[in-house]
Amino acid sequence: MTDPNVELKLQLKSEARQAVLRADPTEVPRLVLIGIDGPSQYLMGLFAPMSLLLINTYFITVTNRSVYVHRGPRLRNRPENLLHVIPLAQADGLVTRVKRGNAWNALYLQFPGNAKPTRLNISFHLGDEMDRFLKKFPEGAVHA
Repeated sequence: MTDPNVELKLQLKSEARQAVLRADPTEVPRLVLIGIDGPSQYLMGLFAPMSLLLINTYFITVTNRSVYVHRGPRLRNRPENLLHVIPLAQADGLVTRVKRGNAWNALYLQFPGNAKPTRLNISFHLGDEMDRFLKKFPEGAVHA
């Protein structure tokens, strides 16, 4: 029997790849990172049912040419809204800060047009994907 969390993660990643291909069929999705915004996961745990109204799910997909940022609407974590398409050549400084934790990691991303970085909470279950993402976009790095 397979783990339902693993199945859901694979399904969400597949949906994120499909969303990118709907936007541009010539792209080649290589990596999908899933995170949620909002306050600390520990605070959200205190207000569990109400916290669902405070969060959005973000899907960061790195392709051969760009970084696609989709957001899922509250209460339905699917990559429905395309927020940004950032060419890789312009993705310098995308990651401004990383905070590692035991259960959740915080990744701060500076999206174009936003005054402040967006905090994304990344589950430790997605640690491998986050590490692969950080190899492409190290914290505060400027790529030549």
